[in-house]
Amino acid sequence: MSDDSDQGDYAPESPVLSQSEEEYDDRPLNGLRIEKAPFGLEKIWDYEPGGHHVVHLGDHLGREGEYRVIHKLGSGGFANVWLCQVLRNEIPQYVALKVLMADYSKDDCPELRVERLREVGLENHICLPFDQFRIEGPKGSHLCFVYPVAGPRVSLIAQQFEDPDRSLRKIARQATEAMAALHSHGICHGDFTPSNILLKVVGLDGLPEDEVLKILGDPVKVEVFTESGETPSDPTAPKYLVRPANFRNVPLPYIVDQILVIDFGEAYDVTNPPEELGIPESYRPPELLLENTPGAGCDLWALGCTLFEIRTGRKLFDMFDDDIDSHLFYMVTMLGALPEPWWSTAWKRRKEFFKDEPDSLGRAVMVDALSKRQSDRLSERRSIEWALRRGLHYRDLGPGEEFRREIPPEEVEQLAGLLKKILQYEPSHRLTAAEALEHEWFRM
Repeated sequence: MSDDSDQGDYAPESPVLSQSEEEYDDRPLNGLRIEKAPFGLEKIWDYEPGGHHVVHLGDHLGREGEYRVIHKLGSGGFANVWLCQVLRNEIPQYVALKVLMADYSKDDCPELRVERLREVGLENHICLPFDQFRIEGPKGSHLCFVYPVAGPRVSLIAQQFEDPDRSLRKIARQATEAMAALHSHGICHGDFTPSNILLKVVGLDGLPEDEVLKILGDPVKVEVFTESGETPSDPTAPKYLVRPANFRNVPLPYIVDQILVIDFGEAYDVTNPPEELGIPESYRPPELLLENTPGAGCDLWALGCTLFEIRTGRKLFDMFDDDIDSHLFYMVTMLGALPEPWWSTAWKRRKEFFKDEPDSLGRAVMVDALSKRQSDRLSERRSIEWALRRGLHYRDLGPGEEFRREIPPEEVEQLAGLLKKILQYEPSHRLTAAEALEHEWFRM
């Protein structure tokens, strides 16, 4: 359930949350609209039967109303996540409360599978709920999960760490440890991307609500209107939406270089892969692109792409429009020719990009016209080393802000060696997560 429009339901300011203005100009059947930019907000037309439960700041949720809503942490394709204060404790405690849309709150909801993770003790670096309940509302029955509070993706605050290089390697190792733990118990994540790897938030418990809001910033409301321009009076419609907390401005002591892996909506048993996976295009391996055959190898390929992105701030395969042929083209220029039968038959448009025979080093050879255009643009042949030598470049820091630094040559060599072993075309040849942890890059 997680393509680029579904992910990030816990992470604020995920790209999934921005919908085009054209989409928002189509008046929803529920007759509701907003007049401000929709970025970071759920779709207003999803407040309909089977959709979102209406939640306002100050509402009390839970079996006994013990969770009071004080802010919003994120929105995704099928849920909203709220920051709540737990009222049953004398000392203030804060949690993330995820409310699923009714249509996604079935008894076979993939998110319920995380209980198995608790049973096998996989709580280190993995975000598991410590409470769950249902809300029966006018839109239907909504599953709710109570999680520890997680913060931003690493891309939002990487430059704040005292030693960014060390912290990014530490975060990458934790991500690999999390996957190794899952796989050791026969569980695939299914959507292992940087958007689902968040940094831990610490130090909020014990603070009064007003102090917490000083740290996170006050909630920003976006008014909702009916078609007649009035505030909805129907209790089944929201009076306003809430923008997610902006973690860019949260001081570092409250965010640490420890991760929580979230969103198990695509998780599956290694022995029983689904017919399809909803992982975003940039993290899809060749067997998904060409044969649509999910399996544990898909997790490993996504791990390789994710390690590169954590360390560099850039996607390894970044296509403008998620075009499969563009993805395969960049894959081949970076990693070499695909094995048979993918090269000759499965990739239908391959001959438009590459000649049949590789060069003397076994590298794919572009067709002449394309080779001329590429050589005019690039002075060096693409490779993982080439991509790593471009250095670290985080651009997700706010308007006009970015963070750049070089990656030392010796680290380029080490990390490239690791990624080449993970990003093998043949799934069975890929380094496992447990094997990857033994690589010398993690000991730098």
